[in-house]
Amino acid sequence: MNSPRIAAGRLRDYLPLLSAAASFVFSLILTFAAAVIEEQSIAEAAVYAFGCSPEALATELFLALIVCALGCLFRSLFAAGAITALAALALVTANYYKTLITSTPLYLSDLNLVTRLGGIVELNSASITVSALTVAAFAVAIAALAGLFFASRVLRMPVRSSLATAIASAALFVGLYCVPSWAEGWFYGPAGAGRTAGTAYSQAYVNARCGTLLGLWRSVVLTGSAAGAAETPEPTDGRTREERLIDDAEEFALSYEPETGGEEAPNVIFVLSESFFDVTELPGVEFESDPVADFHAVQEQGVSGKFYTHTLGYGTSNIEMEVFTGINSRFFDSDQNIYEWEASELLKTPPVPVLFQDAGYYTAYIHTFNDGIYGREGLYSQLGFDEIFFSDDFAAIDPDAAAAPDYWGYMSGKIAGEFYSDDYMADLIIDLYERETENSPVFIWGITMENHTPYTADKYGEYHWPFTSPLEGEDEGVFASVVEGAADASASLGKLVEYFSQCAEPTVIIFFGDHKPGLPLSDSETVYSALGMCPASAADWTAEDYAEMYCTDYVIWSNDVRYLPAEPGTVSDTSSTALGLSALNAASIGLNSWWRLCGALSEAYTAWQWPYFVSKDGETADVPDGLLDSAGMRLIEVVRELMDAEFFGASGPDFSDVLPEMNVDYAPEGAITENRVMVTE
Repeated sequence: MNSPRIAAGRLRDYLPLLSAAASFVFSLILTFAAAVIEEQSIAEAAVYAFGCSPEALATELFLALIVCALGCLFRSLFAAGAITALAALALVTANYYKTLITSTPLYLSDLNLVTRLGGIVELNSASITVSALTVAAFAVAIAALAGLFFASRVLRMPVRSSLATAIASAALFVGLYCVPSWAEGWFYGPAGAGRTAGTAYSQAYVNARCGTLLGLWRSVVLTGSAAGAAETPEPTDGRTREERLIDDAEEFALSYEPETGGEEAPNVIFVLSESFFDVTELPGVEFESDPVADFHAVQEQGVSGKFYTHTLGYGTSNIEMEVFTGINSRFFDSDQNIYEWEASELLKTPPVPVLFQDAGYYTAYIHTFNDGIYGREGLYSQLGFDEIFFSDDFAAIDPDAAAAPDYWGYMSGKIAGEFYSDDYMADLIIDLYERETENSPVFIWGITMENHTPYTADKYGEYHWPFTSPLEGEDEGVFASVVEGAADASASLGKLVEYFSQCAEPTVIIFFGDHKPGLPLSDSETVYSALGMCPASAADWTAEDYAEMYCTDYVIWSNDVRYLPAEPGTVSDTSSTALGLSALNAASIGLNSWWRLCGALSEAYTAWQWPYFVSKDGETADVPDGLLDSAGMRLIEVVRELMDAEFFGASGPDFSDVLPEMNVDYAPEGAITENRVMVTE
């Protein structure tokens, strides 16, 4: 008679173990579903999830402990599973589409943009296609949740036992995944993603060794103290390490001799041309006529070359901030979106617009879109811009827009390829220059949008640049839209050069593409891989592939050759962290210790980004170690240590201690900064 009661009692004894087992089985299936989304292959996902690889087992245990801890805390494994599945699949899906479009993985800092997700999806909708396998992955996760729903009812424990199991699961989770030294010791270190002195890892590198979820989790538990520079031996000449650091930094800073311009302050105009690059250099593509003829003509009159950056298909805000500040996140221990930093941090260097403003320039920022995604105006108004204009502000520049009875009706006539045209941006720059030129020299930063995604065969009403290529059908139409956008960008540059060629005041125009466009053609192919430029999967890219894909083109032109950084027609490659320095030198603006060290870096190598390094003679490698001499490596070490102290609060001297007579405090009114003694020139 007591056997059912005894059986129930025995089952109750095993409920904690059974709950843990159910959580692990669910997490195993969830890991499989996530792998289907990322791999777009059931077979490869099964090998990963069920193959007992260390990273898969670590991910499954990670998810299982979360489900078990939350499920027992709230006495519902189903609710915990639903929350965990939603978060995990959302992260993996976002990572998949971001990697597909940009060949760059999801960063933890990207989650700050979740409130602007609608605008981001709208801008990239043409590149986001949901495959049958992605739908199947979500179906598998839902089926697993259904099973967990029934298991949750059977395995519900008494409150005391449930709470004890929750505490035990949470304690194990904290010990394995939250204590940095323990997490590194048992998993991240053996996986090849530990905190090694002097070594920094990109998110792509970490994800490849730890999986997407634990790769992102590493950003939570193993980063935050900055550069991780290798230990250097103590000096043997009686100096302390800090004294040696300052001495070496000052020597490097003073070794840089900037090529300055003429005596008169020139107008300086930046045009960040959305996704512009020289399309005529793509392999296997032949044009009947040159779509970027104006750009090529300006190259002959100015200084031009490759413009190395760190993304493909996205990241404009971070790229422009690198130009503003010269800050290279490759000097930190993990990827950084510096556009998310506070103004007080960005002003420590200080930015290019501040220096022009301080030199008596009128400074303006023009963007041919709205401010809905990045919220630039609140930050940029503190970084040295007198006026900031977005698409609803152009009546303040364009007299015809101001006089139009219907502003938006007038503006609709300025659209090309779904956005305001590059030709209209040239008009706005000219109008603003004419409005302000009598009062002072002008510094104008313009960002175009015409060549922004979506790239579709029907983006433009007609196409003017016939070509032959291996692309066919809709793929050919995608590429045709990019060519049309690049051609219009080139023509707008020609319009600016033609106008300012007739101006008496010296003017410098710096024109560059922020990144190549992301051009996915299918779940596994891109325009670039179809043309043979790189493997379809970024996981198979070499440093040379990254350098090729993560560069565009730039040109610096002036109506007075004295303001060029070299003889007209010179080819000289540069990067996003060095281009701002070129503007400062063209205007003969005095450099503080930070910008002098940026100059020294620019003379030591061409580009150093997370996946690649480019030496001054064009050699490419993963890291600089084999391509730089001991002086170059010491320069990197010095700058890393100073940046660690400046931006992350590490002990030791920062940039204010290097040639302090050159440094000025540019903190805006109301900004929170550390108390630092700064001496004005």
